[in-house]
Amino acid sequence: MASACGRGTVAIVDDEQSLIDIYQRILETRGIEVCFVAYDGLEAVRKFAEHNPRPRIILMDYRMPGTDGVEATKQILSLDSEVRIIFISADESVKDEAMRAGAVAFVQKPATVKEILSAVESVAAK
Repeated sequence: MASACGRGTVAIVDDEQSLIDIYQRILETRGIEVCFVAYDGLEAVRKFAEHNPRPRIILMDYRMPGTDGVEATKQILSLDSEVRIIFISADESVKDEAMRAGAVAFVQKPATVKEILSAVESVAAK
C-alpha cells in the first residue's frame, strides 16, 4: 500500500480487513493508488486531517466501532469540501442519510467489482 497521497488517490474506511484487502486489490488492478486505510470513523477523520495532499475519494462504510460512516463523512467534509465520499454499506436504509451528509454515491454491499470500479471511476471523472 502506498503511503503518500496524490491527485486521484483513494482512502478506504471499513472495519473488515477482508473487505479492505479486496477493495485494495480492485483499485490496484486499475492503477488507482490507495492513500490510507482506516478501521473506524474516528481514525478516518484523524488520518484525513494528517495527510497532505489528501485523497480525492474515500470509500466509506457505515457500521463501524465508535464513529459511524455518516458522522465521519460530516467531519471529513468540514475539513475539505472537495473530497468525494462513496458509501459502501449493506444497510440501504442509511442511503438517504449518507447522501444528506455529503456522500456523492452509494453502493450496496455485497458489491461487485464492476459496481465498485464504476462508482470510483464515475466520481473520479467529475
